[in-house]
Amino acid sequence: MSSTRLSRCLLLICLLALLAGGTVLAQTTRSPLPAPPAAAPAPEPPTIAAINGKPLAVESFNAAMAEAFARQIFEALLHRRLVYDEAARVGIPLTREEFEERVKTAKAAYGDEDQFQVALRRQGITEAWFLQQLKTDVLLDKILEKRGTIPDEEVAAYYEKHKDEFVRPALVYLWDYATVDLEQAYAMAKRLSRGEKLSATAEGLTVGWVTRAEIVDPLLRDTAFTLEIGQASNPVQVEGKYHILYVSEAQPGVNRSLTQAREDILTALRKEKGLTREAVLDALVRDARIQINWDPLRYLNAEYLALKQTQILVDGKPVTLPRPAYVVGGRLLIPAKPVAQALSAKLSWMAQSSTLIVERGTSKVTFTVGKPVALVGSQPEVTVAPRIDGGTLMVESRTLIEGLGCTLQWEPLVNTVYVKTGEAVDD
Repeated sequence: MSSTRLSRCLLLICLLALLAGGTVLAQTTRSPLPAPPAAAPAPEPPTIAAINGKPLAVESFNAAMAEAFARQIFEALLHRRLVYDEAARVGIPLTREEFEERVKTAKAAYGDEDQFQVALRRQGITEAWFLQQLKTDVLLDKILEKRGTIPDEEVAAYYEKHKDEFVRPALVYLWDYATVDLEQAYAMAKRLSRGEKLSATAEGLTVGWVTRAEIVDPLLRDTAFTLEIGQASNPVQVEGKYHILYVSEAQPGVNRSLTQAREDILTALRKEKGLTREAVLDALVRDARIQINWDPLRYLNAEYLALKQTQILVDGKPVTLPRPAYVVGGRLLIPAKPVAQALSAKLSWMAQSSTLIVERGTSKVTFTVGKPVALVGSQPEVTVAPRIDGGTLMVESRTLIEGLGCTLQWEPLVNTVYVKTGEAVDD
């Protein structure tokens, strides 16, 4: 074969090879790309129940819990933590045997075990939650006991100071109509007996609460205290006038001895000193460092901060305090100056002896810094020793307020002191 023919054969082979490769390349380029894998179906949101075939999502349930019951649950857990911590701090023991006995007593109140379980289901709680709450209550009672008892001398002093509450004669709310006209007297008796609403001033009636001793005439006295509520008397002739008596209300006489009144006095004193379950919990919350980070309950931060500030209301008006009031040994110390000024009292400060004299009308109270005895008038009275904190003189609230002839009621549950000045005094 000549070289020319050989070259032509080689060229033909190369052309065939290129054509074959181009065809393969063209076929590869024109073929469709493979389809992407199908997307996985979105997972169904978790549910806690199906209602009429419709799912109740966990997210919806949690949102409702946050909106309706979150505070209740949080505060139960908060109180539990605070009580456990306080019991540990003051060294209060709770033995297994003691707690088991309390559990046995608590369950017995429901009857048998089946009834106890039914009660739990109705309350929507588990037995574990019940037991944890019971343990909290037991420890809380022990904390109350640990905080001290009230001495007999203090009970007796309270009885003497509030004797009118325990020893009081019978009272009637008496309507007295007097006229020289017998027919008018009978007409008024009928109107009163029918329960007609009458204006005492317009009808010439004398009304008010009275005791037997306050009715001078014996015939009127006996008549008034034999009438039933809602009953008008027949005309009673006294000194030329016909009296119609009508009793709309009555209070029985109270004559309770110190022994009989003791439990009520202890309850009142415990309340004043914060020695109740509610007051102790409130005090523990006030003293705790609480920071809530969960948005649905973040608003409680402001409430817990406000709890730390004792409010003082004088005749319903709040007193601005330069320094917060606080409790020492169950007694509330308050800034002397703003409270005394709110009572319209005069203050005199003797720097040399660190003595404050507060005067309101004929009442006078003298405090000396560091001395646990104040002078109420000329009589010494045991008190918490006054102290100066941050430039503010702090004195015991009851000694100052009652010593100036006013009354106070401290409500630990709302951390508020309610002060009533009564009638105005002479300057």
